[in-house]
Amino acid sequence: MIKEIFVNSAMTYEYPPDGGTIPIIDPYDGCTIGCPYCFQLEDETWNTNLKVKLNISDVLQKELIQWNKEDIVYLGSKCDPYMEIERKYQLTRKCLIELSKLNLKCMVTTKAGSKLIFRDIDVIKPMRNKFTLLLGLSNLQQLSKIDDYTLMSNIQTANQLHRMGITVWVFITPILPGITDVDLMINAIDQDIPVFLDKVRLKRNTRPALTLERFIDNHYPHLAKTYKDIIYNNTDIYYEDMKEKWGETERVKFVFESSN
Repeated sequence: MIKEIFVNSAMTYEYPPDGGTIPIIDPYDGCTIGCPYCFQLEDETWNTNLKVKLNISDVLQKELIQWNKEDIVYLGSKCDPYMEIERKYQLTRKCLIELSKLNLKCMVTTKAGSKLIFRDIDVIKPMRNKFTLLLGLSNLQQLSKIDDYTLMSNIQTANQLHRMGITVWVFITPILPGITDVDLMINAIDQDIPVFLDKVRLKRNTRPALTLERFIDNHYPHLAKTYKDIIYNNTDIYYEDMKEKWGETERVKFVFESSN
């Protein structure tokens, strides 16, 4: 259910295990992309309603007055900023406009395959090196429909934006053994776009783990044993193979691997 709300604060903060503070802007609370491994599923109240923060850009404008220009602001954690509902409400666009007015550093995280980001090129391009797109390729809605990864929507988006001078980082996180063809993806991405890889990292008996297990049982039953080994035994030979194959490639980074 869509629920329109008004907020008193535009910025929230996350505190990663490695320390530090990450300032987050979520124009929406909830997501329609439906990734069965999403860490946000650990919160049982998340995504029960899709909350639309109608006044977020107005509140953000006031909060940014004293903002340190060297700090990076992230868009997208409890939502995908470019899911389809953004076509109607344009809250991501309005937030980007506020950030661009003050020439602030911004990173936007999305897996949506809608190409809606091209609507905002007039805002993004003048931000130049202040803007970075963190583009996810582990979107099962796309992977289940398209076999030719050179035609996959987000790979097209990454290459097009990169050729327009927009900074793009591509994330294949997590690699889904038996589903994600990492080699085809990396080879289809322009050679100077950095690519970040990571394995499935789920704690057993948590909502994300159980959700992924059900998803695999329903859609890829032949892979059920593989994913049980990943979830319950932390066994992932495919990921180790990827490290061996791509570990020496400069543009390919392995998330959470200190040796890379």
